[in-house]
Amino acid sequence: MKLRYLVESLWIFLLFLPASFVQAQTPPETSLQELKAQIEMLKAEYQKRIQSLEAQVDELQIRMLQAPESETSAPAQPAVQVTPGVLNPAISVIGNFFGRIDSEKVLNEEGDRIDDKMNLRETEIDMRVAVDPYADAVLITALESEFPGEFEVGVEEGYVNLKKLPFFESSPLGLKLKVGRFRPLFGKTNILHTHDLPSSTRPLPVEEFLGDEGFVQNGVSANLFIPTPWDAASSLDATIEVMDGGSIALSPQKEARISYLGHLRWFRTFGGGHDLELGWSTYFHPSGSTVNEASAHNVDFLYRWKPYRQGQWKSFLMGAEFLFAPETTVEVEDLEMLSANVLQEEQSTPTGFTAFGQWQFDRRVYAGLRYDQTDTLLDPQLQRTSITPYVSYYFSEFLRFRVNYEHRWSDLPEEDGRNSIFFELNWVFGSHPPEPYWVNK
Repeated sequence: MKLRYLVESLWIFLLFLPASFVQAQTPPETSLQELKAQIEMLKAEYQKRIQSLEAQVDELQIRMLQAPESETSAPAQPAVQVTPGVLNPAISVIGNFFGRIDSEKVLNEEGDRIDDKMNLRETEIDMRVAVDPYADAVLITALESEFPGEFEVGVEEGYVNLKKLPFFESSPLGLKLKVGRFRPLFGKTNILHTHDLPSSTRPLPVEEFLGDEGFVQNGVSANLFIPTPWDAASSLDATIEVMDGGSIALSPQKEARISYLGHLRWFRTFGGGHDLELGWSTYFHPSGSTVNEASAHNVDFLYRWKPYRQGQWKSFLMGAEFLFAPETTVEVEDLEMLSANVLQEEQSTPTGFTAFGQWQFDRRVYAGLRYDQTDTLLDPQLQRTSITPYVSYYFSEFLRFRVNYEHRWSDLPEEDGRNSIFFELNWVFGSHPPEPYWVNK
């Protein structure tokens, strides 16, 4: 009874609380602006704080492993039963079904017709596990099919990510090493797997300069953060990669022994959920006895708007990449395929450009538009251009349907004026693999 009396008394007091007192407690507009500014600062520094916490946890785990037995031993007790599966990797399987309708015939590299076909284009088995406090491991096996019923099995990525080195108390500048087979950090699109692409196909410049499936190579990658004391709302990181040479459209010769890649990324957040990212990438491999020197550069730009209140329902993306390969040398065996202008001058500078924008209408529906333009590597006098609108529908983050329309203008007669409609169904079962922060889901 006493408790009921106290509750009723408190309710009566709140009912007759003077309005002036309530208004006095309402935060002024200046306080709201200060709060928004603090949120922006926290958002900009989230990567640095998470990285610092991870480093502290790793250091504690390492100290526990390295502690003398006398410090960690305890009186004999019954053996602890480990739960089955605790040490097993997280496994996910991704399927990508692709269909197309074309106004002209389309041939693959082997000369097979792939127009007006339906195909299980790719299946990936993604396994990830924490090896120990020092490292995480990733193994992604892909079954790829360019022609229905014909599959190629290969390792899409397989690497160990060293978060901390044993002989350092803490990683200098947040240094992380990736060792194995991976997608080099050349621009924004190359690091994406097929199921993560904003549209159903890779941009024409990426296919022309890097290859139909992008660029995958074996090597070592080092990533570190560069302090930005002049701007607390931004972050800067650099990546240096040393890899095998060749196996890239720009330089397909497998005889190339070694190549180098550098990437610099600047990220900044602005008021109201606005993020801006700029990057520069450079790829280079020196010449050898049977291999010509090759180099390429990529300038990428990405803007994302994701409001705080409707972040799950509204968003906008706008990105672009500009690629160029200065002083690219044309191989002698390809000269008969080139125009008269290139025959007179063997060195040229092919360029390529792609840009896209994407709007999220609600929880499930996204629509976008992509524009591509690129020179051909064998003859930069020849250009290829395409425009691709697309619509994506998410049943959930594990199941997505997409339809694309593509029109091409090209100096290559076999694809000039071609109209295509692409259908894509993408599904994931098992644990969901991580994605870049700007990918839809």
